[in-house]
Amino acid sequence: MSSNWIEVCLAESSRSSEPSFGDARSRVLQATDIVQLISQTVALKRAGRNYIGLCPFHQEKTPSFNVNPSKQYFRCFGCKASGTAFDFVMLRDRVEFIDAMKTLAAAANIELPRHGVSKEKTGEKQLLLEAHSAAASVFEKYLADPQIGAAAREYLEKRGFEASAIQAFQIGLVPDGWDNLIRHPLMKKYPPALLATAGLAKTRDTGDGHYDVFRNRLIFPIRDENARIIAFGGRKMREEDNPKYLNSPETPLFSKSRCVFGLDLARKRIVETRTVAIVEGYTDVVMAHQYGCTNVVATLGTAMKEQHLTVLRRFADRIVLLFDADAAGDSAVDRAVELFLIHPVEIAIATMPDGLDPDEFLMKFGADAFDALLANAADALTYKWKQVMSRLKDNEGLTARQEAVENYFAPIAAATKSGKVDSIRWGAIRLRMEKHTGLTANEINQRFRKEQTKPKFGQPRTPAEVAADEPSQPVRRKGPPNAQDRAEQWILGILLNEPNRWQKVQQDVRLGDFQDADRRELAVRLWDHQRHEGETVLNEFLGFLERPELVELAIDLSQQAEQLTEIEQTLKDATEHLKRAQNKLEERQLVADLRRSPDQPGEKVDEVDLLRQLQERARKPDLKRV
Repeated sequence: MSSNWIEVCLAESSRSSEPSFGDARSRVLQATDIVQLISQTVALKRAGRNYIGLCPFHQEKTPSFNVNPSKQYFRCFGCKASGTAFDFVMLRDRVEFIDAMKTLAAAANIELPRHGVSKEKTGEKQLLLEAHSAAASVFEKYLADPQIGAAAREYLEKRGFEASAIQAFQIGLVPDGWDNLIRHPLMKKYPPALLATAGLAKTRDTGDGHYDVFRNRLIFPIRDENARIIAFGGRKMREEDNPKYLNSPETPLFSKSRCVFGLDLARKRIVETRTVAIVEGYTDVVMAHQYGCTNVVATLGTAMKEQHLTVLRRFADRIVLLFDADAAGDSAVDRAVELFLIHPVEIAIATMPDGLDPDEFLMKFGADAFDALLANAADALTYKWKQVMSRLKDNEGLTARQEAVENYFAPIAAATKSGKVDSIRWGAIRLRMEKHTGLTANEINQRFRKEQTKPKFGQPRTPAEVAADEPSQPVRRKGPPNAQDRAEQWILGILLNEPNRWQKVQQDVRLGDFQDADRRELAVRLWDHQRHEGETVLNEFLGFLERPELVELAIDLSQQAEQLTEIEQTLKDATEHLKRAQNKLEERQLVADLRRSPDQPGEKVDEVDLLRQLQERARKPDLKRV
């Protein structure tokens, strides 16, 4: 695609100044409805002013997950997870803040500040997304056409696909021909050069003109986890056509090793069950979803890679690879074993019985049998052991068995040589190897001693090792709350709900008046936010708190303050209590200084000055607070 053409397409774009990161964060929060966001993965029910549901972050039978639509935050009273829309996405997708912000910004069509990315590149990406969306509409129209799409619709009907599933996955058709897409009226806005960059067209060998990448195929849009179409997969319609499946080439939007087909529709069920099943083809995914098994996805014509695993383990704790009986070869199983050893996720393997494909299995046995197949899948290590043992004949001797054990150990050795196997995980794996092989722990340790690599001097330590040496974070005061606790809680809770009161309160209350460590830290952040950002909006302020404990504390105090009936009097009483408590502390310090004898350690004390201070305090209010 020529740079001149991109400049023409971007000429109409906004020339406004670049928004700051903080401004963008606020805009994203304002554009995100937290109830709608969480409803994508949690079944919420109205309960008074709020919504409740089963927490997606821990197992529970009674709903303890609470969403506040007016203040735009969530809180689980069971596991204590809490925060804003950003925090929910971070927990749900297991990503850092910046990635959560990108996800929500994309969903809200908000452009984030570009750090080192040119406006031309950003505009090009948007044009590519628009071209894919337009192409999907073209493919759907071809499938719906009474004449052109008749054979394809008949094929889908014979395969058992229902209209609802076809619509959900936006399945389409491209008829036989060289330019059905690039010459379609809906694609006039997009020149062939752009379509070539998008992976939808190719340049002719002669160099003059372009032709369609997909011809005479059923088309399956490949969407990212935000449901944006970024590529296409085509399944052949005629036996003589090859390959069976054809994916878009690598483009600025699409990388086959990082994308998972069906994830946008499967994510909710994956989060609920913490399990995802991986099948081979698009049709297997569509049929599984049609039968209600909506935690099924597919890799795009490639074996599962670490990039796939990185994406999926954000949503799932258990990944089940569903192999055809003839596809579960040594290389595929060995790769699964290696990934199982080096990643903190359970990888299991199941094979289809009777040589059936997953879609055929579903039509023959139903959804319950399919779910049972996934539930009973053996972990990768156990599956590998069963695989090598199944090849042993009853009359084979010790040598054959020893070779089988070495075959079993091979992928484990490959993983340990990488040095990526966590020591805690290795202990659990070793127990399984003891059970499978009958070897002792010492024998297994000796076998893998050379493969296992200990951290070398200078290598970064694991978070767990670092945490073990770090001092623990300050904790809240223990025991029943006293008057001091109540005063601090009420002041902070009221200010979080009614930030317009801060200007008056800060004249009487100093940060040092908060005696609890967590509440003082929260007060510091609140005071700082008020001085530099203006009156706080609760869900935006929560986004400035790095520690989850502070987010939980802020939400808890806000909810407590909502129950107060006489806000003005409560705030006055709490403020007066902190002032009196601070005065008493300062007076005790002055008396202690007076009692200190000259021969005691410490600086020399001016007794006359201390007496004068005590007298002044008895006669006058604390002028420091005025």
